[in-house]
Amino acid sequence: MQRKIQFTPTADQQLTALEDALANAALFEQVRKAIGYLEIDPHHPGLHTHEFTSLTGVNGEKVFEAYAQNNTPGAYRIFWHYGPDETRGKKRIPVITVLAITRHP
Repeated sequence: MQRKIQFTPTADQQLTALEDALANAALFEQVRKAIGYLEIDPHHPGLHTHEFTSLTGVNGEKVFEAYAQNNTPGAYRIFWHYGPDETRGKKRIPVITVLAITRHP
C-alpha cells in the first residue's frame, strides 16, 4: 500500500537545503530514493528501518529511523512516524510524516 509522505517544516527545510546545494547532488538523490522506498514500503530492506527510542512524535507516536546512506561517515538518516492519516469521504489515506533528514546523531 502506497502512503502519502508529508514533511514537517524542519524536514522540508532540510530537504530543500540538500536540493539547493550543488555539492550535495549525489546525497540529495540518495535521500530522494530513500523517501521513495519509504512511500512504497517503510520496511524496505535497504532502509534498515528501526524504532528510534530517543524521540517521540508530538502526540506520542513512535519515531522510526530509516537509512538514506549506509557505511558512510556522517551517514544521513530520515526520522519519521506514522500518521496522522487523512480521510477523503470514506477513504482512509495512510500518511508518513517525515520529522527530520539529518546526519546520524
